[in-house]
Amino acid sequence: MIINSLSLTNFRNFENLQAQFSPTVNIFYGKNGSGKTNLLEAIFVLCLGRSHRAASETVLVKKETDFYRIEGLLSEDENSIELAVAYQKNSRKKITLDQVAIKTSELYENFCAVAAGPEDSEILAGSPSTRRNFIDIYLSQYSKKYLRLLTDYHKVLQQKNAGLKNKVDISAYNELLIINGSEIILLRKQFLDAIKEETHENYSNIASGSQFDLQYKPSVKNCEELEGIEEIQSAFRETLESYRMKESIMERSLVGPHLDDISFFIDSLPARSYGSQGEIRTAALSLKLAVYKLIKEERNITPLLLLDEIFAELDNSRSEELIKLFANFDQLFLTTAVEPPQFLKSQGKSFLIDDGKIIDKV
Repeated sequence: MIINSLSLTNFRNFENLQAQFSPTVNIFYGKNGSGKTNLLEAIFVLCLGRSHRAASETVLVKKETDFYRIEGLLSEDENSIELAVAYQKNSRKKITLDQVAIKTSELYENFCAVAAGPEDSEILAGSPSTRRNFIDIYLSQYSKKYLRLLTDYHKVLQQKNAGLKNKVDISAYNELLIINGSEIILLRKQFLDAIKEETHENYSNIASGSQFDLQYKPSVKNCEELEGIEEIQSAFRETLESYRMKESIMERSLVGPHLDDISFFIDSLPARSYGSQGEIRTAALSLKLAVYKLIKEERNITPLLLLDEIFAELDNSRSEELIKLFANFDQLFLTTAVEPPQFLKSQGKSFLIDDGKIIDKV
């Protein structure tokens, strides 16, 4: 999948922007705060209908305006696609594919994008909700089934929590949570197992042999090694029963995928506690590159790759090893606060961004 052109209206700090892209490398450079990251975010929103930075819709609207609109012309297998995402304050978001309205879930069925940037350090060092957000965004692109399961699970979870507050029988909700939640657990486990080895290899190449590992930590007890759906359902049911009294007292659900976590390790030590800033950035980027490869292989669609200030806090040797990996990717969007390396500039187009405008392109 290739994005050929982009049009922005009132998105973040962009009032109006028109850009034609290279099918290979596209570099946005300029001073901090100029809008480089916002451009990457706009591309991600166009493809998946949401910000990769977990920003709300109202935040995406340019100040002193009441709507934003993103339009793009994409191509895949010589087919041209018109895609648009628009949001009006106090109204619903509208998404159109070839001028026909579609649901957000249909974006996940048709398009893929992987974004990496400084905020990804929070995947390793931040809260469990950040790690769940990471797996939800990318597993939803990897598996068409996952997004539906996740949506259904959270609907039932809200109903169960309301039932706990109102002191009604929540057994029917628990059974629905077990059915949907067990499949979510299994898909998460399979996804993380699939990216583990590739992430380790990426990290080792960039960090000159250092080791990386990850471990899925579901809140359902004793199911880390379970592979059968019936076994996971049984473990889920047993854990729910053991928390029955506590959930009644706390008036909220205390078991399920909404409380899962992931542990990361660098050279066998917990990354969150012992990893340096550079190591954590390298590990997070290695993780995203592994996700890119896995989605590409599973979906037979080439995701857009959006890399935001990836050279920050990486020493020269790690940056050089990282650049070597770019040979394995198709269309790439990259931001940098300094003049981009000549090696990358020669591969495609460079855009100098200043105060929400493209002031030069090569």
